[in-house]
Amino acid sequence: MINSQTKNNPLFISLIPNLMGGEGHIIPYHQSITKAMNILGWHHEVIYSTEDNLPSLPSHWQGCVKGNQLEEKANIFQTIKDVDLFAKTIKIFLEQRLISNSNQPIIIFVERFIHLQLFSLLLAINNLPKDNLYIWVLYRHNFHQHKTKGIYKLLNKLLKKSVKKDHFHLFSDSELLANSMEKYFNESFTVMPIPHTEFVDKNRDLENNSIICWWAGPPREEKGWQVIRSLADYPIKNGDNFVLVTAKSADLISINGGVKVITTDDNLSRLDYIHWLQKTDIMLIPYDAIAYQERTSGVFTEAVMAGNIPLTTTNTWMARELLKFGLDNLIISWENPESVWQHIEKVFHCQETRCKLKKMQESYRNIHNIHNFAHQFLISLA
Repeated sequence: MINSQTKNNPLFISLIPNLMGGEGHIIPYHQSITKAMNILGWHHEVIYSTEDNLPSLPSHWQGCVKGNQLEEKANIFQTIKDVDLFAKTIKIFLEQRLISNSNQPIIIFVERFIHLQLFSLLLAINNLPKDNLYIWVLYRHNFHQHKTKGIYKLLNKLLKKSVKKDHFHLFSDSELLANSMEKYFNESFTVMPIPHTEFVDKNRDLENNSIICWWAGPPREEKGWQVIRSLADYPIKNGDNFVLVTAKSADLISINGGVKVITTDDNLSRLDYIHWLQKTDIMLIPYDAIAYQERTSGVFTEAVMAGNIPLTTTNTWMARELLKFGLDNLIISWENPESVWQHIEKVFHCQETRCKLKKMQESYRNIHNIHNFAHQFLISLA
């Protein structure tokens, strides 16, 4: 432990406007924050917007705010009501803690949001005591290229002005994205490690000669849904050599003469997710080059950490990461399904690729770990 936990150590509050039904890495990310806070000796609370069909959540998480409605399409009057409701629920939670913990740094941290949710946060803190209040915002999307980029720039300035000097801080988990946003927002960024990584032992069934290829997560067009569909629908001579694992809602099936398709739940438990990390040989990451030009991929990072072979698209953050280790053969064109399956078989059996990937794995383990994650928070408060 870097610090022992005391009454006056910081209170770190994760604000989650929308859990997205448990989709993606939102829950593991904030569970990693809890681990980091335990290392630092800081207190951690999580507040989130309640919704139907959520997976089991840690008992100390509190569903006391109402922010997910702001991501639904609504008329202007409904949007105003939803902004007001989210702001009021945040304020009710914060007010008690700011008054009763006046000597304790209180950090509000938000890492997945839209502009309306940031605006609600600004309204929530407007009339609250702020001597010990910190606002920390982590950007992981290319908002500087969105049509609403000016709104985010203005909100950053207003949030910064609303708290004391050096109490507002911006973060990203991508150096590429941080550099671009620093130029647009005219604010410094801290680049964070990706913490929700597992040191998994490979658990491959030696009796199964098929190459297991996983397209992880619920289907999205920006993550290459059409590419994966074309791979599943393509008849190839040696289809028995491959297994394609996808989420059920991708709506893919095995065809005669094609590869075997296995489906999983859209939102896997962490244990099930790790199970597939252990079994997977090839991680399929045919993500859109525009959406992921500077944006990180938790799936990619976890694949490297687990020793899986990631295949991805040119001109993406993932491609640039692979180039650092001479793994340009893992950056491919996805247009021809037959060529893709042939390439998968080739890289799977390539020992040079595995040696390079091993070096990348070691490098990632030295960077993307919970201790580095905790340390970045510590120095950001100093």
